Amino acid sequence: MRIYGGILIAFAFVLWLLYRVLIKKDLKQHKPALYTYSTFVGVWAIIYLMCYLF
Repeated sequence: MRIYGGILIAFAFVLWLLYRVLIKKDLKQHKPALYTYSTFVGVWAIIYLMCYLF
């Protein structure tokens, strides 16, 4: 059940990224948030890969 939380967070990040790129076209103004969310999703992806693949 816990794996779905990480997948949903990553999916929400991708939706936010697409919204900022395609609709608002202001991603350059949100670079700090982009770096923060990218780091968060990346760390969780590594944790999930380590937990569920090994």
